[in-house]
Amino acid sequence: MEKSDRELIIKMVTEAFEQNPRAMAMLKKKNPVRSIRLMAEYAYYLIRKFDGIYLSEDKSTVLFYYTKKEYRRSLVDYLKYGQMFMKAIRPSQLLPTLKREKYIASLRPDYDDFIYVWILASDQSKTSIRGLADINKHLYELSERLQLPILIETTIEKLLRLYKYVGFEPYNKWHDDEADISVWFLQRELDKVKEERKKQEST
Repeated sequence: MEKSDRELIIKMVTEAFEQNPRAMAMLKKKNPVRSIRLMAEYAYYLIRKFDGIYLSEDKSTVLFYYTKKEYRRSLVDYLKYGQMFMKAIRPSQLLPTLKREKYIASLRPDYDDFIYVWILASDQSKTSIRGLADINKHLYELSERLQLPILIETTIEKLLRLYKYVGFEPYNKWHDDEADISVWFLQRELDKVKEERKKQEST
């Protein structure tokens, strides 16, 4: 990934947030375009700390991820989060957001460590699935190398179908009554990653 890719990545993440009902429900009504951009910039800043950005070879799709053990935020990170929140998010959403994030984390399997897919975003102007296939391969190889399962969540049914198609299995579902949004929890256990790799090598 090159430094010049920053703007492309933030653009794709911004578009992904615009398709995410949970993200959109949190925004200040005044200048939502700016608010979404600020959220995307903070996500980019934070995930770079964990070397958790993978841009597909054709630069059409980007993945933000981290492992549970390495995800540690510093005081500076929390301050930057607070600054972003004050500018982009409605104040009334602070406590509900923190409560929601804590509850969602409690619904994940109690693994010592895992790979967490935070954001998956694609260039909306491109229709090729080559980028998604590249991301999928990278995740499987990373899972094998680190010997860790992969966890992912979504509030979008279209993505739920996509994740199931590439081998992720739902293990939980939660409906956020306050935001009227459903969250699906999926995982790809390590054994299944190995099975998929063998299938790919044999074809």
